[in-house]
Amino acid sequence: MARREKWPVAVLCLCGLCPIVQSSQASPGSSFGEDEPKPLLSRVDIALIGDVEQDPLLFERIRSLFPAQTALIRRDVDRIDQRAVLLPERADTVYIWIRVTERTNARVYLALSEEGGRARYLFREIRLDAGLDEVGGETLAEVAHSSAQALWLRELQTPRQTLVAALEREEELPRGAPLRGDAAATAPVTVTSPDSLHPPAARRADARASPLRLALGASDTAHTSGAEGWLHEPGAFLAFEYRALLSLRAAVRYLVPAEFDLPPARVGLSGVSGELRAGWLSGDAKRMRVRLEAGLGVLWGRAQASIVVDQPKARALDAQDFERVYALAAATFEWPLGPAWLAAGADLRVPVRTTSYEVAGQSGASLSPALSPGGSLEVGIGFDPVVR
Repeated sequence: MARREKWPVAVLCLCGLCPIVQSSQASPGSSFGEDEPKPLLSRVDIALIGDVEQDPLLFERIRSLFPAQTALIRRDVDRIDQRAVLLPERADTVYIWIRVTERTNARVYLALSEEGGRARYLFREIRLDAGLDEVGGETLAEVAHSSAQALWLRELQTPRQTLVAALEREEELPRGAPLRGDAAATAPVTVTSPDSLHPPAARRADARASPLRLALGASDTAHTSGAEGWLHEPGAFLAFEYRALLSLRAAVRYLVPAEFDLPPARVGLSGVSGELRAGWLSGDAKRMRVRLEAGLGVLWGRAQASIVVDQPKARALDAQDFERVYALAAATFEWPLGPAWLAAGADLRVPVRTTSYEVAGQSGASLSPALSPGGSLEVGIGFDPVVR
């Protein structure tokens, strides 16, 4: 009699357990429990596109955030292939495309293939307030790492239609323009916040980073100066750059002695000059950039005349000193060579006053020109003035 009572109880227990087990198997979890080991991401494929040259260590920053068991592969591409994004190849790989545009805007596309030909995607757009500097590079690396983990562990994903809309806008929008419409509303946006993204040690290191860059170098300039001919001025300069956008430069030059004819005399010129320029820079010092400058200069010179016509020997006349103040405008191209660079430029000097040369007893005079176009070559080296 006791055995017959146990059978109904066992049957009822099994009947009650069956729906629970079936329910657990029918709904695949989008995240893993605290006690369950999370599957390791074995392979990450990264493509860096656009202005990533601002941070040559970006790939290494991303690599350092993944465990040693995760293989990171970098692909060299010059554009984002929509088909490659929408149809990722390997199921064991998270594919990442990072595009940096206009210094302060970055887009991160992620894709992961699944069984049955399906795929999951994630899209992020990040604003980098100070560009891809050290803080911006760390921020972008952490976004790439956290996004890859979230996509791999099914914690976060972007609908396919949203990703397609973002890809369609990739070539249509101006560089650096934010997304609009549904894509912007559903795409997660990360705002640069160094205090929240970096540990205290990293924040202290970032605080020591200086927005100023000091540069030293040598230059060689030549200007046409009317009857005076070409004036050749080698010299040295000291420059300060602020956030790779603005520059202030001071230069000192030596006027190589030159001569020109002023019948019946010959005039020799010598002297020194100094300049102060303020300028705008098109980019950081790690890639070719354009520098536009305007400023003021002064030439302290000495003119020494000697009579050479119809005389067995030249007879020197009294020397005269002059001071020539001028305004200038210049455009220069810089080519980086590690921390150093080579540059070539063109500039125009506009003297505030002209210099007049007259020979006693002779009619007419010779004037220095109102405009003095010329060019320059320079070599320089830059470094951070802050000791870290």
